Amino acid sequence: MTDDIPFRSTADSMTPEEYRETIGLLGLTQGGAAALLGVDARTSRKWANREREIPPTAARFLRYLLRAKVRPEDVIRLLANP
Repeated sequence: MTDDIPFRSTADSMTPEEYRETIGLLGLTQGGAAALLGVDARTSRKWANREREIPPTAARFLRYLLRAKVRPEDVIRLLANP
């Protein structure tokens, strides 16, 4: 694990702990979150393990889903059918 990356939680950021908690509350695994966010599963794992900072857009989107009570599977279904 890398401790030299500064993690702080703001409206546009998310700590690795918040990321793990949020995807858990959404019923997602790290792999499921990766698929939803359009990133590689390794990227999601690195976000969760404090190896890479979570992009603000990903943090905001996950928070939106949680607060708006939008099911990730609905988003995936909608995005799969253009």
